[in-house]
Amino acid sequence: MTGHFELPPEEVDIPFSILDTDLYKLTMQNAVLHHFHDAVVTIKFTNRSPQMLFSRACFEWVQEHINKLETVRLTDEERVALAKACPYFSDKYLDYLASIRLNPREQVQLTFVPKEGEDMGEIACVIHGLWRDCILYEVPIMSIMSEGYFKIVDTDWNYDGQQEKAKEKALALLNSSAPTRSLLFSEFGTRRRRSFRAHDMVMRGLIEGHNEWKANGGTGGGLAGTSNVYLALKYGIKPSGTIAHEWIMAIGAIHGYKGANGRAMDMWEQVYPPGPNAPPLTMLTDTFTAQAFFVDFISNPERALRWGSLRQDSGDPFKFVREAKEAYRKVEDAAGVKREDDIVAKGKRIIFSDGLDVDSAVALQKGCDEIGMAAAFGIGTFLSNDFRKASDPDQVSKPLNIVIKLNKINGKDAVKLSDDKGKYTGNVEEVKRVQEELGLPHEHEDTRRG
Repeated sequence: MTGHFELPPEEVDIPFSILDTDLYKLTMQNAVLHHFHDAVVTIKFTNRSPQMLFSRACFEWVQEHINKLETVRLTDEERVALAKACPYFSDKYLDYLASIRLNPREQVQLTFVPKEGEDMGEIACVIHGLWRDCILYEVPIMSIMSEGYFKIVDTDWNYDGQQEKAKEKALALLNSSAPTRSLLFSEFGTRRRRSFRAHDMVMRGLIEGHNEWKANGGTGGGLAGTSNVYLALKYGIKPSGTIAHEWIMAIGAIHGYKGANGRAMDMWEQVYPPGPNAPPLTMLTDTFTAQAFFVDFISNPERALRWGSLRQDSGDPFKFVREAKEAYRKVEDAAGVKREDDIVAKGKRIIFSDGLDVDSAVALQKGCDEIGMAAAFGIGTFLSNDFRKASDPDQVSKPLNIVIKLNKINGKDAVKLSDDKGKYTGNVEEVKRVQEELGLPHEHEDTRRG
């Protein structure tokens, strides 16, 4: 790549590109344009690490850089590269993406809430407007908040060894001990990265590790891509992404929760019908619990078999793998699939993305090998925000734990349940109502997650 993709990462001031975001924001935006063109949403920020306060100076830096989102445009160079990497994006969608002018001064309300004196506090952030535009805010706002925090509040760290550390992690994932297979993994760390510069260093390290492994005869796994579209295009690797909770939450809120997972799959396929240029069909399973998901999944065997991957993002992953294999067995039997060598779910895959590191990912690969399911891994903060304190390298420099979630769509509450017991997102009364509608126990209402 030339020009825009050759910007020195240490000189980049975010936000600088509309493509410095996760792929699923673009694939979902296209689907929103198709199905929810005029929907209005409210989206809210939550700091799950409230002991990590922002300074007023940091708040002002964050505000300034969020406002700069009004200057971000899809360049001609970016459009050409995106169209080539993602042939499922129509010219009509690319025209829309090129025409977007975000208006953060109107659409993003940022407030400093003092907690310790006047200088330290929380940041409240509410995003409101047309979903088709506001869907683009989550990833850059989170990465701006994280970068600002580690630029102004916590400066007890440095970049030393980041690229080498990422290379070592790639090699550890790819050189797992026999008989465990080499892992197939993607980098998913944009939202909670330490900084754009750190993210770029990590990508270079991962690519170095992958190339060294391959040069030494490595097969069967590898670095599958990155969710960050800009970095994927810069380094000539695959932009990778699935579907976020946001899509399924909105469909549940608007169309009802019974059958919401199946409806989300159907509506997605209307935008991305199967074909040689279609994106992989990967369904996120825990929006309203895996229990509710598998009811929908099994109810339509033909549809289930068109979806090549299921993403596990909360709960007991080994239990999920066993349940997924049994679900695939049921839909294959119902569809009359003839199995070669009695292999269930041949060509299907579980994608794990719940707070992974090398050890947990390798353990999951081992478990999948034993159960007989193919696996892949989306690894985020462990790659893009893994630092030590400069003053004491024995101590971890903790990343922020922040989220931005859909709160309302067209005035209706949006909720997310979870396969982590006692965790949910959204209004507690609506959570209870959804649990009752889906026949779920009320054990999810104990602990709020934002």
